[in-house]
Amino acid sequence: MLVYIAGSGAMGSTIGYHIQKNTDSEVILLDYWDDHIRKINENGLKVSGKVEDTIKIKAMKPEEADKKADLVVVMTKSMALESMMESIEGIIGKDTQILCLLNGMGHERILEKFVDKNKINMGVTIWAAGLNAPGEIEITGKGTIDVQNIGGDEENGKKIADLLDKAGLGAKYDEDVMFAIWRKVMVNGTMNSMTSLMECTIGEFFESEESKEIVGELVKEFTEVGRAEGIKLDYEEMMAYILKSAEEAKDHYPSMYQDLIKRNRKTEIDFINGAVVEKGKNHNIATPYNKIVTQLIHAKEDIRGAK
Repeated sequence: MLVYIAGSGAMGSTIGYHIQKNTDSEVILLDYWDDHIRKINENGLKVSGKVEDTIKIKAMKPEEADKKADLVVVMTKSMALESMMESIEGIIGKDTQILCLLNGMGHERILEKFVDKNKINMGVTIWAAGLNAPGEIEITGKGTIDVQNIGGDEENGKKIADLLDKAGLGAKYDEDVMFAIWRKVMVNGTMNSMTSLMECTIGEFFESEESKEIVGELVKEFTEVGRAEGIKLDYEEMMAYILKSAEEAKDHYPSMYQDLIKRNRKTEIDFINGAVVEKGKNHNIATPYNKIVTQLIHAKEDIRGAK
């Protein structure tokens, strides 16, 4: 199987590493970072943290790829998804499957512009990784991946889940992956956005009772909109999950914080808190807390001149 990783930052490279290392598939990493591509091709992909290894693996720019893919794992930032799909149209054949593991929600609408729905597999990953330098990743925590084909092609969806599981990625086929996606969006919509606004760790934010009240209001909105979308969400269950996750990751700075505060990059807020605002409008459900969080993040991007 020929597998492309479209967007080979920390998480994309982590997934590509596991598939190349532990299966018979050939993996090609696609990215736009010249130094990253060059270092990988010259020295191999260096892995540290939970795994210490260096592996030979191909890396190139998306436009340079010319072989038809069996599987494309999309790992770009949400804002770059459409342009990435335009760049790789040439490698998408009639049998190519797409696996989308991006943070947030609403990506399937973009993917359907390029492939039939039965080629789209949505998933959620709980892995943790960082990018130390060009060509060097650090796997900081082992996790899981849930996958479901949203167009009804369960056979191919299960093949993808099996491939990822054999690769050591803790994958399984999930009959209700949208529940898992909404749950993760709620985690990101409380932890990522708020720690970016407050410029603190997850633990520091959740120490405040005022902060917990804000989280409660955000989760109420997520839960109400999610139910209107047909997702079976329970407020108390979601709050318990978020508080448990916050305790487990109390010393962590989430990816949005790292993007905006550390790297001065624009965030994926429109696919997280912003997404529930847009979905709320479709159901005439007010989402004032999510709306102001989205606006504040955009204001902070503007003030900082984020790129």
